[in-house]
Amino acid sequence: MRLTRNMRLLLALSVVLTLLGIAGAAVGLAGSLAEVWARLRSGPAPIFYGLLLFLAAVSVLGGWLIWRLLMPSRRRSGRKEIEAPITRDALEQRISTGRVEGIDVSAAERELGELARRRDAGRLFLCVFGQISTGKSSLIRSLAPDAAVTTGVTGGTTREIGHYRWCTPGGDEIILADVPGTAAPGSEAETAALEEAVRAHVVIYTCDGDLSGEQYQELTMLAALDKPLVLALNKSDRYSAGEIDLLRERLQQRLDEAGADEAAVVVVSARSGGDGVADLAAAIQRLVERSPEALDALRDAAVFTIVARRLDAAATERRRERSAELVKSYTRKAVVGAVAAVSPGTDILIQGYLGTALVKEMCGLYDVPVRGIDTDRLLRLSQSYVGRSLPILLAVAGNALKAFPGVGTIAGGLTHAVAYGLIFDALGRGLAEALDEGGELRPAAAARKFRENLGEDLRARTIRMAKLVLEEKQTGRDR
Repeated sequence: MRLTRNMRLLLALSVVLTLLGIAGAAVGLAGSLAEVWARLRSGPAPIFYGLLLFLAAVSVLGGWLIWRLLMPSRRRSGRKEIEAPITRDALEQRISTGRVEGIDVSAAERELGELARRRDAGRLFLCVFGQISTGKSSLIRSLAPDAAVTTGVTGGTTREIGHYRWCTPGGDEIILADVPGTAAPGSEAETAALEEAVRAHVVIYTCDGDLSGEQYQELTMLAALDKPLVLALNKSDRYSAGEIDLLRERLQQRLDEAGADEAAVVVVSARSGGDGVADLAAAIQRLVERSPEALDALRDAAVFTIVARRLDAAATERRRERSAELVKSYTRKAVVGAVAAVSPGTDILIQGYLGTALVKEMCGLYDVPVRGIDTDRLLRLSQSYVGRSLPILLAVAGNALKAFPGVGTIAGGLTHAVAYGLIFDALGRGLAEALDEGGELRPAAAARKFRENLGEDLRARTIRMAKLVLEEKQTGRDR
């Protein structure tokens, strides 16, 4: 357990008071310090020097304890903040385990397969990234005039990722990736473009002026990939020399703020004869002259991160599917139990086996430890909501059953069965949502989710539950 600052201060104060108590007790035994000192001086030397050593040892020990409490080890806390690097072996193990558990690992497998293909090709990939109409395609065409790059005067000309060969001034063969222009963070275009940036060794971010808020978010995401980055100020022919100097200074500041400390700003104008393109090519040359192994390692680390995130997303989706299946199963069990009961009671959430079993299985699905006291509290809170809502649920259930021929107003216990189905459906979904969001069983939060789900889309859910009840009733007759 980690100690807070206040706890450390209290412990340190306790140590001080304890030391003072020990010192006071030692002095009090002999009356006064002067008398003790005089008696000790006149007494045997071993006793005198032994007591001095004892007091010195107590003082040193107390000082050390206070220092340890008030000055926690930085080195130890630093190690906790360092995450273990993601390796290919670890990802492949997760893929193998996920496949057995029924998780869709196809996206992760495709990403690792693409990485292997690019490694086998032995080429460096450079991604030209930026928002619509910042001149990405024109920039690629200026670097590689022979490339069949589509450009246009309207924004959004590039709709798919294109790869084009280019030889740097130093003779290195580069694959230039032209990606769709982004429109807003989180859009499909940005997702596709960002994934291609992850797969690249070097990224060029294009802009045609100072960065907007959305562009700064994109730049920050690219900087977080921790790979070589160049910021190209395109369409520079629109600005005067003084304006370009101010923009260059501002963009460099934005790079530093985004965490791309080693990134450089290059001023170009792809549409006016390629001014500055030679400077951009030289900046790229300096980056690719780094160790190929180092560039591969940076690219691989970025890809491994995106693969791990895809596996996390797939595992989350599979868990949600299984939780929905679990809710459906327990809802059906609740309905069957209510249909079979001679006189259904209203305390099934507290006293019944199903409520406790549902909580345990759901927590097991989310790998969350469950305590009996938390389960009991959740069911008690849920029961309190049920007590207030049950008359409404029964009335709605009765009206829903009237819509089915042959049931009429003599539904009897069937209304309770519909109500119990609604209750367990809401309890299961609320619990799953709370576990998904919080990662732990918090009874109050889960009970609030239950209450929200209990009244959500009540009419449609009641009709669906009534059909289930009648199906179970008919199944019971046929047996």
